[in-house]
Amino acid sequence: MIKTTALKKSFGDNHVLRGVDLHIRRGEIVAIIGPSGSGKSTFLRSLIGLERIDDGSIFIQDQALAENGRYPNERTCRRVCAGMGMVFQHFNLFPHMSVRNNLTAAPLAAKKLTVEEAERKCADLLARVGLGDKIDAMPSSLSGGQKQRVAIARALMMDPDILLFDEPTSALDPELTGEVLAVMKDLTDTGITMVIVTHEMGFAREVADRVIFMDGGVVAVDGSPEEVFTNPGNDRLRSFLGAL
Repeated sequence: MIKTTALKKSFGDNHVLRGVDLHIRRGEIVAIIGPSGSGKSTFLRSLIGLERIDDGSIFIQDQALAENGRYPNERTCRRVCAGMGMVFQHFNLFPHMSVRNNLTAAPLAAKKLTVEEAERKCADLLARVGLGDKIDAMPSSLSGGQKQRVAIARALMMDPDILLFDEPTSALDPELTGEVLAVMKDLTDTGITMVIVTHEMGFAREVADRVIFMDGGVVAVDGSPEEVFTNPGNDRLRSFLGAL
């Protein structure tokens, strides 16, 4: 589903990605952990075209988003990324639009659903994330946890094959974090490929098929949750886990 080779990205003199090689299979749930500044979020954003890499290759479902640092035309990039959705740390809901309109705007425009189809799907997904009664609410009236659950429902509206989560609970207090993680856990049986940048080690251990530890802009460890958390063979990983 996702293959990256020798991914590199710098911001000025700051070399954030220094050669990231990763292969994620269909239906896998992959958690990415690591210290701040290790390149986790930059890597995730590069997968969906929000950051343009300097060198390396990205293939999404066998289609090249970037090859040897070169990108195709914008239309091709949009097509390659069309099967992906992303949930951001700070929700990124449209504040001037109701929950209903936040969910239905994109599928009405891009998937050519009828209004009735979009609204029925919207209602079903909001019910799934426990917010069926908030369909006409404005984002300003919602808690942080509710906003993030709306953001997850909005991503699901586009029927993604791949869902990317960029630290989806880091802006939430512990009580609200639990409700968002419960929704994410519920998605693990859908067959959607999920890549989750997270600081929630217990969640990563429970739901992930693989855990990636990034450090210094590279994949330092790639293993099962058991290998990563129970018997870490990497000194830097042991130091990271010991400091939590």
